[in-house]
Amino acid sequence: MRRVLGSRSKRRVLAVACVAVGWFLLVLARLVDLQVLQHEQLYAKAMRQHVGSVDIPARRGHLIDRRGRELALSMQMDSIGIFSGHVSDPPAVAAALAEAVAVDEHALRRRIERGGFQWVKRTVTLAEAQRARALGLDFLQFEKESRRYYPYGSVAAQVLGTVGVDHTGQAGLEQKFESQLRGTPGRGLMQYDALQRRYGWQVLQAPKSGSDVLLNLDLELQSLADLELERALRETKSQSGTIVLMRPDSGEILAMASWPRFDPNVSSRTKEDLENLRNFAVSAMVEPGSTFKVLTASAALEEGSVSVDDEFDCEMGGMWIDRRRIRDHHPYGVLTMPQVLMKSSNIGTIKIGYRVGAEKLHDYIRRFGFGAKTGVNLPGETGGLVRPLHRWSDASLASLSMGQEIGVTAVQMAGLFATIANGGTRVQPRIVRATRESGAQEVPLERPPAERVISQDTAATMQAILEQVVQSGTGRLAQIQGYRVAGKTGTAQMINPVTRSYKDGMYLSSFCGFAPVNNPAVVGVVMLFDPRGQFYYGGRIAAPVFSTVVQQALRILNVPPSRVPPIPARPPADVDTVLLADFIQGRANDVENEPIYPGQNEAGPGPGLAQREAPTGETAAEGMSWQPELATTEAVARQRGGGSLTAPDVLGLTMREVFALGARHGIPIEPHGSGLAQQQHPGPNEALSAGAPIKVIFGTAEAELRNALQSDSEGG
Repeated sequence: MRRVLGSRSKRRVLAVACVAVGWFLLVLARLVDLQVLQHEQLYAKAMRQHVGSVDIPARRGHLIDRRGRELALSMQMDSIGIFSGHVSDPPAVAAALAEAVAVDEHALRRRIERGGFQWVKRTVTLAEAQRARALGLDFLQFEKESRRYYPYGSVAAQVLGTVGVDHTGQAGLEQKFESQLRGTPGRGLMQYDALQRRYGWQVLQAPKSGSDVLLNLDLELQSLADLELERALRETKSQSGTIVLMRPDSGEILAMASWPRFDPNVSSRTKEDLENLRNFAVSAMVEPGSTFKVLTASAALEEGSVSVDDEFDCEMGGMWIDRRRIRDHHPYGVLTMPQVLMKSSNIGTIKIGYRVGAEKLHDYIRRFGFGAKTGVNLPGETGGLVRPLHRWSDASLASLSMGQEIGVTAVQMAGLFATIANGGTRVQPRIVRATRESGAQEVPLERPPAERVISQDTAATMQAILEQVVQSGTGRLAQIQGYRVAGKTGTAQMINPVTRSYKDGMYLSSFCGFAPVNNPAVVGVVMLFDPRGQFYYGGRIAAPVFSTVVQQALRILNVPPSRVPPIPARPPADVDTVLLADFIQGRANDVENEPIYPGQNEAGPGPGLAQREAPTGETAAEGMSWQPELATTEAVARQRGGGSLTAPDVLGLTMREVFALGARHGIPIEPHGSGLAQQQHPGPNEALSAGAPIKVIFGTAEAELRNALQSDSEGG
């Protein structure tokens, strides 16, 4: 019996041992399976559940103006996320959060019901973050993220550009310098408990901040350009426009304004906002019109094809070229080469272009930088349109001479006038000066060397001629008190993008110039697209904008006023042989603080009037009687008490000063020529009938002075 019981006990022990061994083997096998065979998979799953490896965003570099002011910077702000798996009542939570942080309730509810971690709203304001925390929801997650901020709102918006939600540049400099601005993100390890609450954080690799981009823009000038452009567009009812200010010696872009604008601080963008990202200064390709005549004249002088004494028969305002009638806005007869630019004669310019020839003109167009991008470091820049020489038609030389059949941008036109202002040397326009890493020195951007396009003598001659355009030609409204200004007006027809025709009343009004002439410090370009107000001539609506903006630029840059030679009381006796206003050596005197009175002929019907005629040149008052508003017999009688009048002495004065003197005394002026007053009839202190004009002969060069005196004697 005892033996039987012992045998049973042994069997039981053996069974238990076998079971234990079996369980041990099963556990061991499971451990091997979990710890060895499934180790990688399970470890990854555990890491996903309890540990998160996340990017640590780098601080985005700032955009800084030439005086160290931050135009675009990055700020640390809260972003709110939610662990939706712990939300028991998604509709109630969505409603509460939507009210707290101003998001769409239905869209948020759909995201919560989707499960997992979801963003409620990124880069919220301080008030929104406080309201969200006050809800006391422990499944909310608050993370610090960087948000781009533009302290000056829409100022230079198209130049600076904007960034998307992911902090990536989408336009402007933000896009162009994305690789330098974004920096290098770091890596961090975040640990969560079973309820997905964060309890640990470890930095694996610290982020590297992006480089700051240092600009040549000046905040004050940029703000002024933006405001003046907006005002000009409002007053002229233009559809869009642009202003560019540049230093001619260095190519530094001081201001670049475009309209319409947008606010880069607004994160949600409409289709219209996206269209307003366009920077018209570099992306709008237009036919420049009369401002391009400066290139034709420069090429002709450089090649020796013309001189300032050459005369051109402008055929009284009309000529035929390849079954196309070319017209001037006024019927001009014989004009000297400088007068062709002063009066903006199309016919005279075409004849100058003929002397240059197609091959040479094409070469100079390329040498001045047209047909290629300027390299201004802005996205969306177009190189314009210059057709190869073999594709020119019989009329192309004539068209190109006066600024047609070519596509240019505002920044290219700034380069043209900067080359003349810079003594014939072309420099690359630059909107970015350097980059700078955190705590490091500045790294200037490389730029190509300056290139000589025309000689210093040619440039000096063109400077003097363009000064006369402003002093007594079509650009008088561009004058700046105390400074000598040079420039050229332009009024060009634009092709309607819908009808592809010139005949639908669309125009480009522009003015390009620089100041002061004796030491050019600022080049300015003003373009107004499709003005629909009372006037559309560049001399009437673009030139005053140039005057206002460049005047402030000279003040901000501390450019001293021009040194003006004294005005002689009377010219020398032998006026036939003495050159008083030679274009190259003796330039026009500076203007005084007097109102500017444009000639009647500059006024014209606005684009909205029915019988509008397309301008083919610019207007000027020379050769036409100028009747100021007060030049009536009644006004003169009131000023003189009804007594006899005597003619004031205007000899030696500029045309503008003569006009101002006539306005003060209510006396009409009948001007002839340009430059300084050489002869007047009636003479100084001679009797003058009430309401009768004073005929004043102005001299610009010896040949013109002689012709004026001859015509005066013949006309009695």
